[in-house]
Amino acid sequence: MEDWEERLPPIARRKLARIGKMTPEEQERIEDSERLDSLLSGFYGGSLDSAGLWEGLKEYENQGKQSLLKEAETKLRDSLRGKSLPVDFKKKDDGTLTIEPAKEEEKGPPLVLELTEGNFDEVITSYPLLVVDCWAPWCAPCRMVAPVIEELANDYQGKITFAKLNVDDNQSVAMRFQIMSIPTLLIFKNGVLVDQKVGAMPRPMLEPELTKHI
Repeated sequence: MEDWEERLPPIARRKLARIGKMTPEEQERIEDSERLDSLLSGFYGGSLDSAGLWEGLKEYENQGKQSLLKEAETKLRDSLRGKSLPVDFKKKDDGTLTIEPAKEEEKGPPLVLELTEGNFDEVITSYPLLVVDCWAPWCAPCRMVAPVIEELANDYQGKITFAKLNVDDNQSVAMRFQIMSIPTLLIFKNGVLVDQKVGAMPRPMLEPELTKHI
């Protein structure tokens, strides 16, 4: 079995065994789609910044992979970040897409703070109510909860402060709070840990668990 086949889910491998080998073109389309999903997941999860997203999409444009650009546009527009994308998709006269960096707008402080081992203790004592999202780029459930955190950060400005901590890059903090599973939310009130939530919770379940501390 070839390496790319081993990376397929078991169901896909069984289907492949029934219908025979994929053509090189089919294999390339699957690999392209997987790379696009990885690119977008990195952007959603915060491990890829706006410049990295633009560079990745621009590479697809330079390679003439219009189907991937169209797929990227649809997924980004439909996401929770669709109203503030760092790239603009433009349709040319011949119907092909091109991308341009979005025009910079004046921005205030970030809605979700970035924590590290260096600033952790200072930040948790600087806000009356702080929710820390402990995550990692490879964690699929973390990517699911990320847009929920952004929504809540926007809706509860001035009442709840939200932050993110990459546990892979800040392992001493993860060990200090015995974080064994992610995503984990650490809830601090006046610098004191008062609650902890493990797992990707939808907004209707998570919101009341946070607002009860206001």
